[in-house]
Formats: sequence, structure tokens, C-alpha cells
Amino acid sequence: MRKPQTTAHEIRKRFISMLVLTTLVMGTAIITVVGYRQVRQTQQSATRLMKGLKHSVIDDRPDWHWWRRYSAINTIDTYVRVTNQQSQPVKRYYSPFTRDFLSLDHHRILGTQAIAYTPDFGFTYYRQSDYHGNRLEVWLNLTPILDTLGSVVLVVLLVMVATIILGSAYVRIMARKITQPLASLNDAAQVQTHQREKKVALPVPTQPVEVQELATSFNALLQTVNDHAAQERQFTSNAAHELRTPIAAILTHVQLLERRAKDHPEIVPQSIGYIGEESVRMKRLVDSLLTLSRADRAVLKLVPIDLAAVVRAVVTREAALIKQPITVQTEGATKALGDGQSIEQILTALIDNAAKYSPATAAITVVVRATATTQQIIVQDLGMGISDAQKAHVFERFYRVDAARTPAIAGTGLGLAIVAQLASLNRGTVTVVDNHPRGSRFILTLTTARQPSEKISE
Repeated sequence: MRKPQTTAHEIRKRFISMLVLTTLVMGTAIITVVGYRQVRQTQQSATRLMKGLKHSVIDDRPDWHWWRRYSAINTIDTYVRVTNQQSQPVKRYYSPFTRDFLSLDHHRILGTQAIAYTPDFGFTYYRQSDYHGNRLEVWLNLTPILDTLGSVVLVVLLVMVATIILGSAYVRIMARKITQPLASLNDAAQVQTHQREKKVALPVPTQPVEVQELATSFNALLQTVNDHAAQERQFTSNAAHELRTPIAAILTHVQLLERRAKDHPEIVPQSIGYIGEESVRMKRLVDSLLTLSRADRAVLKLVPIDLAAVVRAVVTREAALIKQPITVQTEGATKALGDGQSIEQILTALIDNAAKYSPATAAITVVVRATATTQQIIVQDLGMGISDAQKAHVFERFYRVDAARTPAIAGTGLGLAIVAQLASLNRGTVTVVDNHPRGSRFILTLTTARQPSEKISE
């Protein structure tokens, strides 16, 4: 298996590979261009020599002195042979050192006659031409040109090696510098994984922007984790407190019966009544906790439903259970996207809540209303109302308004929390506003049934 690599290592590997490739391409291009220019220069020199040689031929015989004196280039390392093909016998004329040069073996390069290697003379470039019955042959020594090209190759290679070495060192330093914020963020995150209590925010670097955004996202995630942990601790504390009260009452009456039931049998029915009431209270609390726990993990299949039909069914059932008169008003189309059973549960909880905090003679009104893109169910009462400061907390778990914390108004503080959770699962919202002239209005907002069914979960 391939060994995992760090980001810095990957950056170094890719940039160094690109640097080496780029350097090789540039070096090859430079050497090729210089070599081509040298070859072209050699060809041009041979052409000028041949032209001067033609002008030096007088009476079919070359004037070497004139040729050397008026030649456009240096002729010291140039060898010339002129063959007069019209004379009988054929006459040949040689420039200085040409006889010695031609007496040696010549090794052609690349299978061509133009370039050859001659011991003691080096590489030469051959060119021939005919002029008034004379064959003119020129061998141009390439040693100066090859020396220049070799110097260029050496310099280019040295520059390439220096570029690769220095570039690699620079890339290594920059890769470490670029990935340092990410490494620091990783170290801080690893420290936070061992924290059992509240998670501390990670350091947010200023550069690069991606790491800054990542650190900010991590901190937002940590804040969410901290908030959830705090909510869980608060939930556990509140649940324990709410359960402790009925359990303590049950234990108290059980102990009372154990001590005094024989001598005072008249207290038995009263104590059993208290035990029953507290048992019902505890059962109601446990049922609410189970409902809320299921809602936290629920996945609802949303389908088009008729809200008016759902509201009428719930109101008919609740009218027989509460003391307050209850009416229904329908405004516009009532097709919404949702889960019918959970919406019935939401509406039941809102009606029970309104009845709990309203006088027996105060009417409760349920309104089904359509807007351009949503459907709303509004439950409004004429009860005690909710202050602005408390409106922001009524959907929190175990929260109860101060006026409701009396033995006369039973409750666990979980009903509206369950309503908010079920509303979210139905891709909706629930809010509370003041009713006029008094009381509260709870507004459940759902999506109009114009979209395909889909699954929504927390």
C-alpha cells in the first residue's frame, strides 16, 4: 500500500517535478537554438568562402594570396582544393596544408559527406561547387564553432543544475510555510479531541484564506458541539428534576402508609390518590421524553395532505375533551406538503396548550390560511398571553412561563419543544405572536403541496 504523504510533501514533489521538466525543456531548447544558429552560421561562412574563391580563380588557377587577403572570414583553418576538369591532364590546386589534410582518413558523421571527423584536424564541414569547368571544394574547420557550442552546453547545464537545486530548496521552504497553518490547526484539533469538557475554539490564521475558512468552520462546528453538549446536560438535569418530584411524592406517601396505615386507615385513600396522580404525572413526563427522543431521530415521508380535513378531525376530537368552545375557519386552498399523523400531533398539542392557559369560557379559534407559497395553521386563544422575553424560550425543552409554574396548571415543559421538532421534520416552522385583544397565536407554517414528495430528517 502507498504510504500516506503530507500536503507539504505532495507540494514539493509536484513542484520539483514541474521545475525539473521545465528546466530540461528550456535547456534543450536553448542548446537546440544555439546549435541551429551555429550550423546556419557555418553554412553561410562556407557560402561566402565559396563566393570569394570563385572570384579568385584567374585563368583557371586560384590566386591563394588574393583569396586569403580579401576573404570575408578567417581562412587559416580552411582547406581548399580546385580541380580544373577542362585541362588535359586534370590539374588540381591545393591551399596550404590541404594536401596533409586530405592524406588522412576521414570519418563521416551521421552518414553524410557534409560533416566528417579527421584525426589531428577535428570536425570539418564540406562544401563543393562548379565554376567555369572548375570544381571548387572547401573544408571548413568546425572546432571553434564546436568549442562555442560546448561552452553554451556547459553553461546551460550548470544553470539547470543550479536552478533545480535552488528551486527545490525554495519550494521546500515555501511548502513548509504554506502548510504550517494547516499543521498548527491539525495539532490544535488533536488537542481538542482529548478534551472531555467544553471544546475551546481553534486558532484562526490570517493566511491562507482556505485554512482561515476551514478554521472558522471548525470553530462553528465546535460551537455547535458545545451548544448540544450544554443542551444535553441541561436536558438531563431538567429531566432528573422533573422526575425527582413525583418520585419523591410517591416515596413519601408509601412511607406514610407503611408507618400509619394500620392506626389511621382513613389516610389510605388519600395517599393512594396522591400516588396515582404522581404516577400519572411521571408517566406523562416519560411519554413526552420518549416522543421527543423519537422526533430527534425521525424521518418523515412528506406527501400532499388536506389541512382542512386534518384540522376538522382534530378539533372534533378535542372539543369533547376541553372546556373551552373551539371553532374552525378556513381561508383559501388547504393542500400542504407534510406528514398527516405528525401534523395531527402538533395541532393537538397546540390546542391542549391553549386550553391549559385559557379561562373555561374563552373561545379557541383554529384558522387554516393559504399564502402565495405556504399554508398556515393558526391556533389563537384568549388566555394569559406570553411576554416578549418569554416568546424566545417557549419552544425550549422543559421551559415553562412563570405564570404556569403552579400546581393548578399541569405540564412538563416538553409539549412545545415536541411541536417545534415535529414542525422542523415537516419542513415547516412554528412561531408565537400576541393575539388581540389578549392571549397568544401559535402559527404553524408549511410548504404548499406543489413539489414532489421527499424525505426530510434532522
